[in-house]
Amino acid sequence: MPYDDLLDSPLPTILSTQSTLMKHSLDVMGWQFEDDGFYVIFSKDIPTLVKNWLQPVMLQFLEQNKLNESEIDHFIAHPGGKKVIMAYEEALHLPTNKTAQSLEILKEYGNMSSVTVFFVLERFMNQPVSYGDYGMMASLGPGFSSELLLLRWE
Repeated sequence: MPYDDLLDSPLPTILSTQSTLMKHSLDVMGWQFEDDGFYVIFSKDIPTLVKNWLQPVMLQFLEQNKLNESEIDHFIAHPGGKKVIMAYEEALHLPTNKTAQSLEILKEYGNMSSVTVFFVLERFMNQPVSYGDYGMMASLGPGFSSELLLLRWE
């Protein structure tokens, strides 16, 4: 999107943030350091954790901000993998069009860790958004943690 067009469009404002760390989760996601290097840890249970642990965390975050999941117009998510994206859709009752940019970035670049959410945001910023729309930006990280941002386009 040309810069001048961006100035005429609503821009996301961060209304609220939340960082949450799941207790006793060092074996879910992170790094293991050995004498011959370091290795990534990714549990196969991450999609299940998105449904069973992250869903109530997100719903509580929305409730604290006096919103419910049906009021979220846009979902900008770190694409941890296709199964993780599907777990987001199931847990938050999201139609596939709300996770399309995450899936596109995953297909084009793969999972580049939590920072991948910024590639999704960049792609998202090239589409039209209405003033007053709400969005959720979400990333998953080591120790199994979540970072949530509640956005509103103003």
